[in-house]
Amino acid sequence: MTWLTDMVRYVDMLGDPQLTPNTIDGLPPFALRQAVDSLLHDGWIKTFEYDKDDVWVDYARIDLRKGRSKLRLEWDPESGGSVEGPRAALDDLHVLDPWTRIRHLH
Repeated sequence: MTWLTDMVRYVDMLGDPQLTPNTIDGLPPFALRQAVDSLLHDGWIKTFEYDKDDVWVDYARIDLRKGRSKLRLEWDPESGGSVEGPRAALDDLHVLDPWTRIRHLH
């Protein structure tokens, strides 16, 4: 019976709007680093960090979690930086406001 309960819980979570990802993209690497510092200070927990020799040179990725919300911060030189996660969590990232405003002006 436990597997049935787990399956129902999993299917129920698929429709949860908190788990539908949204993205802020076109960010410079230092804006992502600033966002990570701010999020860790606000109680987010780092669940993954890309730590190969080319980190922040060719690629970077950090996954964060707070409660049921998850964020993925990713950067590469071709596409720039992006933050993916629930819209409510992205709206609370005021540290990125200067970068998102600059993008909307162009």
